[in-house]
Amino acid sequence: MLIQSDYHIHASYYRVKAPSALPGPTAAEQLAAARNSGSIYAGIVEHCNDSPKHPFCCLEELAKEYYSPSFPGENVFLGVEADLADDGSDFCGKAGREKLRLHYVIGSVHDSPQSGKTIEEYIAREHRCITNALKYNSNIDFIGHPFGEGHRWERSGDIPLWHWGLIPQNFLEDILHFAKESGKALEINRPYFEDPVYLDFLKRIRDEKILFEVGSDAHAPGSCPAAAERTKKLEDLGFREEYHWRPFK
Repeated sequence: MLIQSDYHIHASYYRVKAPSALPGPTAAEQLAAARNSGSIYAGIVEHCNDSPKHPFCCLEELAKEYYSPSFPGENVFLGVEADLADDGSDFCGKAGREKLRLHYVIGSVHDSPQSGKTIEEYIAREHRCITNALKYNSNIDFIGHPFGEGHRWERSGDIPLWHWGLIPQNFLEDILHFAKESGKALEINRPYFEDPVYLDFLKRIRDEKILFEVGSDAHAPGSCPAAAERTKKLEDLGFREEYHWRPFK
């Protein structure tokens, strides 16, 4: 049995928005939603990158809420989702981690067709960022949604269908190898369970005893139940709790 946890829950209240936009949930509101969906352990994050929507001061405000005396902090952790560069470094860095008093850092790649990249260029860059992070970056704790942005090229009409068969097999082998070697976890974050290549990738994580993390990537309370659905899928696949990544305070 897997203990339900979710360390990829965004408190989007703190990001910069247009005046007409909804405020987004606070850390406390997202934590309540995670608890209601069955998560025993939870982690609250926000993006850490060079977007004007995500200045560092927003993360400082999130940390201020988390460390306030009234925040219900039992079995709850504070992290960031930091964008990875080509060399594997992350936008938060060790200085940012210390300043915010973080318990963990997610290393992720965010990209879209609006960047001008083809789907092949996106896949190659994600592979490069992830493998370099796994090999060289001691600041990150797990890789967020590997190849999780490919669906954007389908949405834009640049490709007819996004599927993991578009990813070269040696790219997947590299990520499995360096995750195992580094001891860092891989996040299971996207609902691609009907994709045979993705399913094989998950089984390799299971069989090779690679650490894993289940994330909802919830930006609103209504998305928090995704962690329960994904946890159940992994239970059915035979994933074991002893390889289920968990942060520490």
